[in-house]
Amino acid sequence: MKKLALPLLALIVILGFAFGCASGYTPAPGPDTSPATTESPTVPATSPATVSPSESPSPSPLQQGELKVHFIDMGQGDATLLQGPDFTILIDAGRHDRSDVVPYLKSAGVKTIDLLIGTHPHADHIGQFSQVIEAFPVGEVWLSGDTTTTRTFERAIDAIEASDAGYHEPRAGETFNFGSARIEVLNPARLTGNLHEGSISVRIVYGSFTMLFTGDAEAETETAILVRQGGVNALILQLGHHGSSTSSSAEFLKAVNPEIAVYSAAEGNSYGHPHEVVLDRLRQMGVQIYGTDVNGTIMVITDGQTYEVQVQRR
Repeated sequence: MKKLALPLLALIVILGFAFGCASGYTPAPGPDTSPATTESPTVPATSPATVSPSESPSPSPLQQGELKVHFIDMGQGDATLLQGPDFTILIDAGRHDRSDVVPYLKSAGVKTIDLLIGTHPHADHIGQFSQVIEAFPVGEVWLSGDTTTTRTFERAIDAIEASDAGYHEPRAGETFNFGSARIEVLNPARLTGNLHEGSISVRIVYGSFTMLFTGDAEAETETAILVRQGGVNALILQLGHHGSSTSSSAEFLKAVNPEIAVYSAAEGNSYGHPHEVVLDRLRQMGVQIYGTDVNGTIMVITDGQTYEVQVQRR
């Protein structure tokens, strides 16, 4: 595995890293396409849900064969922890002006992180990347390959360089196994320089339980995913771009056909997230909606067949 070598404070940052195998995952065969620059009843995981959440999703020890998905309350930011029997994955790492991700992970009993994904290099998604990498051994880091000149991004790159973590820029069509979880990469197919358009989007499969994460991907990208990928159905959908109307198009929601939709947003945020048009689309579909602005931290617990939803507050 080649180490990350990226000169900071440059307008163009070269990310030309060879992809190697970190312990805990197996890539599907295929060419390296990385660019050179740039509540609570249990609900069957296969049937429609009407979920009445229980309260207080306090971190507790994992049961055998159990997956816990923590949609951590980050205010106007994103961080989602997936704790499985043989894998730990963190998707995004909160806001740059807070220091709450590492304490939460420690309270949840996290010792190591097999995969750390930064969906795109905005400061509300990779804000505490450096803190996480400095606090825990990390097996593999995924970034899209898009770059910025912000100090937040530079700190993240510094931390990756200083760590023993492997590095990869995933591309649509790749599939990986991390323990008993399968990760299907849906986006990006290539980079355009638009950070939202380049958001890493993944479908994660655990038994018959499925989840979809799209970062801040917007409607145009959702359409491209449908054209490339076809089937993107998932039981749990994290709404793109914090529930913004720029994402979660009617066509995309119909294709995903989720039972549960979760968004991450701050109460009374200046963006108006989540937007009512998105919530209306979901309500018309009969989708159960949870948001960190309303419910605090949201936890979904599954054995791969059935699941339950727990919330910090109703």
